Amino acid sequence: MNRDTNAILVITLALVAIGIVMVYSASAVDAFQSSVTTLQFLGRQLVHSAIGLAVMFGLANMDYHHLRKPVVYRSIVLITFALLIAVLLWGEERGGARRWLTIWTFTFQPSELAKFALIVILAAKLTENRDEVGDFVRGFLPPVAITIIFGLLVYFQRDLGTPVIICAVSGVMIFLAGTRWLFVVGSTAPMVAAVTAAIVVSPYRWSRIWSFWDPWDYRDEEGYQLIQSLAAFAYGSIFGKGPGASEQKLFYLPEAHTDFIFAVWGEETGLVGTLLMTGLFVALVVLSFRIAICAADTFGSLLAVGVGGVIAFQSAFNMAVTLGLLPTKGLPLPFISAGGTALIVNLALVGVLLSVGLRAHEEDSSRSP
Repeated sequence: MNRDTNAILVITLALVAIGIVMVYSASAVDAFQSSVTTLQFLGRQLVHSAIGLAVMFGLANMDYHHLRKPVVYRSIVLITFALLIAVLLWGEERGGARRWLTIWTFTFQPSELAKFALIVILAAKLTENRDEVGDFVRGFLPPVAITIIFGLLVYFQRDLGTPVIICAVSGVMIFLAGTRWLFVVGSTAPMVAAVTAAIVVSPYRWSRIWSFWDPWDYRDEEGYQLIQSLAAFAYGSIFGKGPGASEQKLFYLPEAHTDFIFAVWGEETGLVGTLLMTGLFVALVVLSFRIAICAADTFGSLLAVGVGGVIAFQSAFNMAVTLGLLPTKGLPLPFISAGGTALIVNLALVGVLLSVGLRAHEEDSSRSP
């Protein structure tokens, strides 16, 4: 496992470094339109990266079994619930969504912390009930109920993408914990129906679906962002226009340094760069599942699966949106997009993954003659 954890560390540091460079490159317009400079955007990303890396190394050196203690995971969940409720009552509204909470001068998104909390509590509960996980009432429904509660609290912030991500990750964790596949497959129909209903009853979500099918019919409205994103990839061609040379980030592509930073990367590095970044994410996810297989116990295995699932689903979702393969939705690209809370939480998840991998290595070493 030592080789796998080293590879995870190198890939994570590479992604964080790319994110720092790309936030600096893609924040030019936002800096021009506001009272801050690109150096201030760079400074924020550097500070968030430093905090996230400190948290990552701290969790990597901590025995992940501490997270299984009831007092620990219950505290994490209660704090997360309190923050999710607080953002509904006093959160800051941006673009019609209420997802941000400001405490003193620090603004963050509790929905990002919900991913961490859900992975921890599901791993703990599924491990505790592993002998009953095949039972529908006692083994399957409790983790599903936990997931629904988390999903609804995030959904009420007018965020549909994050609940879909956490439901998908939860489904993978529950299935790999040993539940019957019929339970998991059967639960997808109600989830799809709920997502469809959420789209139908919301005019702005419905308009995004229409613009997704034919963005050129909505080129001056909802389809504008996707058209500019596709143009960025087209201008990037095979080898890209070079570092910092993206033109789409200059008053054309909205959210260039956040949700659509992958399009700027594609324009500046071309097909070669997009395949490289995709390869880094694929390698990180594969290594996560390798650690899950070799983990010392079920709890560690489920933690690794949860971390790998979050990275896999969110990175794939973000890339698919920028390429026009999925409707536009505000989800950041892990480790790359600007946003302190997402970066710190993702690095914390990698720290837990490294802890599982390092403990697996120690178990292997202790068994060797």
